[in-house]
Amino acid sequence: MKVKRGSIIEVEIESLSYGGDGFAKYNDIAVFVQKGLPGQKLEAVITKKNKKFLKAKALNILKESPDQIEPKCTHFEDCGGCSFQNYDYQKQLQEKETQVKDLLKHITGLKSTKIKKIKKAKEIYNYRNKMEFTFSNDPWFEKYNPKEKKELCLGLHPKGRFDKTIDLENCEIQSKISNKIVDIVRDTALENSLIPYDIKKHTGFLRQIVIRSAVHKDETMVIIVTSTNDQKKLEPIIDKLKEVKEIKAIINNVNRRKADVSYSEEQYLLYGDDFITEKIGTYKFKISPDSFFQTNSKQAKVLYDLIKKEANLTGNEIVYDLYCGTGTIGIYLSKKAKKIFGFEIIPSAIDDAIINASNNNVKNALFFQGDIKDSLVDNKEIDIIEKPDVSIIDPPRSGLHPKALKNIIKLKQKKIIYISCNPATQARDLKDFIDAGYKVSNIIPVDMFPHTPHIESIVTLTK
Repeated sequence: MKVKRGSIIEVEIESLSYGGDGFAKYNDIAVFVQKGLPGQKLEAVITKKNKKFLKAKALNILKESPDQIEPKCTHFEDCGGCSFQNYDYQKQLQEKETQVKDLLKHITGLKSTKIKKIKKAKEIYNYRNKMEFTFSNDPWFEKYNPKEKKELCLGLHPKGRFDKTIDLENCEIQSKISNKIVDIVRDTALENSLIPYDIKKHTGFLRQIVIRSAVHKDETMVIIVTSTNDQKKLEPIIDKLKEVKEIKAIINNVNRRKADVSYSEEQYLLYGDDFITEKIGTYKFKISPDSFFQTNSKQAKVLYDLIKKEANLTGNEIVYDLYCGTGTIGIYLSKKAKKIFGFEIIPSAIDDAIINASNNNVKNALFFQGDIKDSLVDNKEIDIIEKPDVSIIDPPRSGLHPKALKNIIKLKQKKIIYISCNPATQARDLKDFIDAGYKVSNIIPVDMFPHTPHIESIVTLTK
């Protein structure tokens, strides 16, 4: 049978592909089925045809997966937030471990990959310390959780739809306090006839809320994103939120642009402090509205302990913390290092890193603001500091810019520890490090995000 877009086929899911789709074969062509689970036999419709693969959406389940379970979330069938709540957690871990191994093997060309057993999360629900929710006047009508249409809804996007919003009842992966805050904000906005932003017409007032929680300090920040600066309109929401004892900060970000983002250079403090404080191990860290922080605080300690073990510092090493953010990894390693030098492009993150070092009485850390691809070498300010024995690299999902990668290789450090939330771009970059004379001595997958396709990977490279 010759297939085309709209054709209906029968497939049996073999495994999970990187990104979360079920992988199958049809007439020796790879098929990626949205939300397909290993062991399922499906009737699926082709949604995209390519010379090398097909994309499909399940129509009917002809045979259930033996590892399928009942999802906790009432929004699971529609929401794009998490993919695997209906799949046994141990099986999720096995699939993620295999994905890391296969990606590194195929992209880098390594014949043998020394991969450790994936580090599972102890808590697989209510673990996220940061979530972003969208206001809308255009709700997504859920097949399995129907509701009447409201003038305003607040929640998450369905998979693949930026223009629709699921009116959230409860999210099983965000913190419990976040669920309470979403209800308060939505109800208060409706009671006061506040207008949600229309992403198509670019009209309306309320755009998003971002909720950040410090799990170990029981502190929460609420960032309300609006299209204009009108704090008078926000007063009813602020008054209600101030009654929640865990809320230590309320911020207003004003985004006047069409781009649907929560970040804004126009920012106002409405209540409390302009930060919250999280604790990892014995260290306390300041979290500002726009600064990066690991979104699973408890699993972050597991991650950092593994990095510390891989670094195996004796107290005599110079350590570079590249893409250091608010300085968390470098500060966490500081007791075992001679000196820590952190590098980060975002000025506010460097400000936080300096404060975090001071608040934790860390005196052997120094932080530089700049882009790794431009400022790491041939820079008068940086040329005067010692060269690293160990470099810790934690770049964004896109991986290392080619110039940044070359600059890191020029440092000639003995050991590199590369942390990534995208094993595909990590594997791409590792190939260049291997060509430059480094060898992969260890690979450790870490599950930071249960029920989602995301994986954290630690790779240790030695000269």
